[in-house]
Amino acid sequence: MAESSKFDTLVSAYAKSRPTYPAEIFDSLQEFSGRALSGARVADVGAGTGIAARQLQERGAAVTAVELSEPMLRQLVSQSPGVGAVMGSANALPLRAESVDFVTFAQAWHWVDPDLAVPEVIRVLKPGGALACFWNMPTADASWRLGYNDRIRELIGGDPDYGNDSTALDQEPRIELGSRWSHLPVEVFQTHWSRPVPLEDRITNIMSRSYASEVEPERMAEFLDAERAILLGHFPDGMVVEEYATWLGVVRRP
Repeated sequence: MAESSKFDTLVSAYAKSRPTYPAEIFDSLQEFSGRALSGARVADVGAGTGIAARQLQERGAAVTAVELSEPMLRQLVSQSPGVGAVMGSANALPLRAESVDFVTFAQAWHWVDPDLAVPEVIRVLKPGGALACFWNMPTADASWRLGYNDRIRELIGGDPDYGNDSTALDQEPRIELGSRWSHLPVEVFQTHWSRPVPLEDRITNIMSRSYASEVEPERMAEFLDAERAILLGHFPDGMVVEEYATWLGVVRRP
């Protein structure tokens, strides 16, 4: 039986509303790693509905998506022709030793236990291969988002539970490497970008978050109605400009 995931019930919202990643992230990944994505073998772990996996494939990589949630994996397969897909977790990667050039975690490393995941990453990477972790982070000080994180904390009674990581809503990402790789340098790149989306797509984005499934439907509906009113105050034409900082960290296997 497949292991359950916090995202099992959020697949449709996730696939519809989550953003892709800016091209500069993939350019910097190649620069930091010293390897081209074209022709490379990539394991995209915690792949979700395949957003990053498809972008990696578009760069010419042969991608195997690894995902714990069966509903997420089904969605990924339906949307991602040519991307390999296997069910599994970072703690026990269903891949051969030294079989991939890159292991990527898009919006996912904060869920892993580094002391379990890092040895698996080391095992499946070819010598000189690279671990890459990246996140899209909403710009917290954008005028329309002021107070949003506090409203989320009030809704859920504190910061979200992000698995094995204590990352708060407004804390920058980091790559915890556990005891095996703690001595290795992490090369970091960050870029800022934005995208316009219909207001209801922004509401769907809120509903795609891991904590959304844990809120009573009536409370969530009230919260979303209040957010609609706030957003319309900032974007009366109904098009929300989402602003992001995208963070990349790359670690090369010795």
